[in-house]
Amino acid sequence: MNRVVTKMQLIWLRSDLRLHDNTALTAAAARGPCVAVYLLSPEQWLEHDDAPCKVDFWLRNLRALSRELGQLNIPLLIRRAPRWDDAPSVLLNLCRQLRIEAVYLNEEYGIHESRRDAAVTQSLKAEGIEVRRYLDQLLFKPGSVLTRTGTYFQVFSQFRKVCYERLHHSLPGLVRAPHKQAPLNIASDAIPASVDGFATPDENLRNLWPAGETEARHRLDSFSEVQIERYQSERDFPAKPGTSQLSAYLVAGVISVRQCLHA
Repeated sequence: MNRVVTKMQLIWLRSDLRLHDNTALTAAAARGPCVAVYLLSPEQWLEHDDAPCKVDFWLRNLRALSRELGQLNIPLLIRRAPRWDDAPSVLLNLCRQLRIEAVYLNEEYGIHESRRDAAVTQSLKAEGIEVRRYLDQLLFKPGSVLTRTGTYFQVFSQFRKVCYERLHHSLPGLVRAPHKQAPLNIASDAIPASVDGFATPDENLRNLWPAGETEARHRLDSFSEVQIERYQSERDFPAKPGTSQLSAYLVAGVISVRQCLHA
């Protein structure tokens, strides 16, 4: 009798370090057995002048996410791709090792990120590995909000008006978290405490930005239920908590723009 080889799905995490409302993660898990991967790219981060406290925040959120994924039997693997030019070969080797059928990712839009993703897509597709990309960071696909003549807006207020009209007509829905899957014979990798080239910040700084979706959601709820009414009058006073204090969580994707919109 022929043995059936189960094809697996790979979710490539980047600036989407969350379990809930994660489009690519949910899509991958719905397709079949799923494994997650995160690439450590210290040389690229140094070139982009990423701060040590930012890298530390990523690592701490990866640790929290790994625990949550583990409860769903989704292993989180860590691989090194010192520069993003290394990403195609690193991911291809992993796909071969795990017999990956398709790689899932949420779109990123920086010039270096776009070139990296194009190179990865080309490399994987040449091996017959599908790449599925999703709109997740933004509410609208870039280039889809245009004037009636099909050109780009030159006045922000007009652009904003069209965006508001679209949102009132069809509010983007939240994506459910993936279901628990059957255990795989794959262990999650340990999340490093630090990365070479990036000093660990002191505890006072780290305590200002606790890791995890629970903290991000708490900040969002506090702002939307209480502080938002005082935002206009208190946002310019550094001594007051006049803003949402969500920027770090949004940049790392610990909370989504759709979650903020719904709140």
